Amino acid sequence: MFETFSLLTLQQYWWIIISLLGAILVFLLFVQGGQSLIYTLGKTENEKTIIINSIGRKWEFTFTTLVTFGGAFFASFPLFYSTSFGGAYWVWMIILFSFVLQAVSYEFRKKSNNFLGQKTFEVFLMINGFTAPLLLGITVATFFTGSNFSVDEMNFSKWENTAHGLESVLSLHNLSLGIAVFSLSRVLAILYFMNNINNENIFSRSKKQLFICSSIFLISFLSFIITLMFVDGYAVNPDTKEGNANKYFHIFIRCFVGFVWNI
Repeated sequence: MFETFSLLTLQQYWWIIISLLGAILVFLLFVQGGQSLIYTLGKTENEKTIIINSIGRKWEFTFTTLVTFGGAFFASFPLFYSTSFGGAYWVWMIILFSFVLQAVSYEFRKKSNNFLGQKTFEVFLMINGFTAPLLLGITVATFFTGSNFSVDEMNFSKWENTAHGLESVLSLHNLSLGIAVFSLSRVLAILYFMNNINNENIFSRSKKQLFICSSIFLISFLSFIITLMFVDGYAVNPDTKEGNANKYFHIFIRCFVGFVWNI
């Protein structure tokens, strides 16, 4: 009894830590959202420089939190980490490579003797701004929708196709959460620019983009949540080995009823 209680309590502590890191990561994605808006909000060379300088001092926090988020999963739930993160292997590789482009771009964009040119590194920043939030949302969606690989009794995994996780990008359900995270990163970036940059032109463009990005976020996020409530998610009973369909809908109802009952 004591060992079971201790294990349950430890898992709950880890989930609190992971949830906190995940929330911080989503908040810090405003850096990527700002990078995707360089040419949308900045029309002159000076305006683009203002935008990049505004988020340039904070870019390393996002990647550090992402690595810590993954490390916490590895330390607390290694089997979940190996299956869920491994199920989107190539998607994760693209995400990490885009962060390498980001780090290089902030370092060398204004360096003298930059043979690639300033605009090249601005494009690199936009690549990270678009791909990182979008693919992070798609990857998190695979935690619910699953990936096309199997794990045997010895915990050895085997891919069922040659895409190695890239097929998750083609799922509309996964893509809806990816679009939601991407548009949310833009909303956070716009709010940050409106409070941090004193420029009339950038402010007026930001207000227009805020409505567009907020609308896209609401539509895509609600689409993901509503679909999730009615897809077949299975929780296997360890005793009977039977699955319970509509897992996420049942969990939502139990949480909602418990919340109302406590009130």
